[in-house]
Amino acid sequence: MTVMISGSIAYDNILSYNGRFSDHLIADSLDHINLTFVTESMTRNYGGCAANIAYALKLLGGDPIVVGAVGTDGNDYLYRFEELGIKTAVSKFNDTFTAQCFITTDTTGSQLATFNPGAMNLAHKQPFPDKEGVTFALIAPDGREAMLQRVEECVSRRIPFVFDIGQGVSLFNGEEIRSFIEKADFLAASAYEMELIERATGLTRDEIASRLTGLVITHGAGGSTVYTEGTTITVPAVRVSDDSDPVGAGDAFRGGMLYGLSEGWDWTKTLRLASTVASFKVQCRGGQNYKPSREDIARRYEEAYGEKLEF
Repeated sequence: MTVMISGSIAYDNILSYNGRFSDHLIADSLDHINLTFVTESMTRNYGGCAANIAYALKLLGGDPIVVGAVGTDGNDYLYRFEELGIKTAVSKFNDTFTAQCFITTDTTGSQLATFNPGAMNLAHKQPFPDKEGVTFALIAPDGREAMLQRVEECVSRRIPFVFDIGQGVSLFNGEEIRSFIEKADFLAASAYEMELIERATGLTRDEIASRLTGLVITHGAGGSTVYTEGTTITVPAVRVSDDSDPVGAGDAFRGGMLYGLSEGWDWTKTLRLASTVASFKVQCRGGQNYKPSREDIARRYEEAYGEKLEF
């Protein structure tokens, strides 16, 4: 089953500051800050929601196709997709940069982040990959016009899809989000994002769930819950001791979830797989630097849940 994953393709620039931001903030002068933090290290990682999710799905043996946009600096990302065997329908725009996130972390774990969408705001110019035989889809955070367009494209083609509004929740008003919920088959959100969705739409969680085949809410280390067909299923997270980097864990989770859904698995098995994949991600810095084999994933799944995983 070919799964379309539309959304952001980005570079994540991670910087480490050997000090505390708070030592340089003056309470009475916060309205005219002018600060420079000299960092001791910087790494650049491949990121972006669509790319991260596709990476996880490909690890499991799925067949993703990434739909989105990169900028003038995007050639190496396109080559990476090719190396990984991930199909793409990605437009390249030479008058802008690929989406970029700059995250600086101090010794206390506090973070300063800046994000520039760049080519992501032009992703709607990429045509739908009609020739790829897409039978399932996930619409992840992207440019506003692209998210609106991908929803309509899936609806008109009768392709079932997961809507994952994520950090894009602020791009839409309550009426627009309600429309997405009415058109989607599944909705995936973190617990915090779910609160924002409820506030924006005026709908309760049960009312939202009643409009969907499945509403999946993640709670980090607290596991995940799906509301489906009037029932609630909660699956505990796979716990690991060296959870050094949670950034991108939600994307890894969604890659596992997509695999289960595309294979027709039941919800318990699907969410257990999703949690297992996410557990490998949190042990590794960067959204796409973890590399477990299917055997590794099956072994950890069995250790965590006491049952064998058959792919």
